[in-house]
Amino acid sequence: MRARTIAALTLLLAASPTFAAKKPLAVGERIDVNRASVAELMRLPGVGRKKAEAIAAHRARAPYRRLEDLLSVKGVSPRWLEKHRSHLAAGPASPAASAPASRPH
Repeated sequence: MRARTIAALTLLLAASPTFAAKKPLAVGERIDVNRASVAELMRLPGVGRKKAEAIAAHRARAPYRRLEDLLSVKGVSPRWLEKHRSHLAAGPASPAASAPASRPH
């Protein structure tokens, strides 16, 4: 019985994105802060769920025009930005994020 419990807990922890190991970024791989999901943002070193959600929430209000705009997100420091700049991109906002919401007629 104990072995089953341990096995079940191990499977739950492995399936949980909070506890699962981050997939490391490949050399030259970039995360576009205007298009990445919260899970993709969490692959960045030093970015957990809370910071990834803050980045996405800021992006929903106004897309990032340049990487330095990330500095307005709580928890993103100039030092972190410079250290990880090679893994970041601020491409054009996704069409869904930039399109105005349509109103029913």
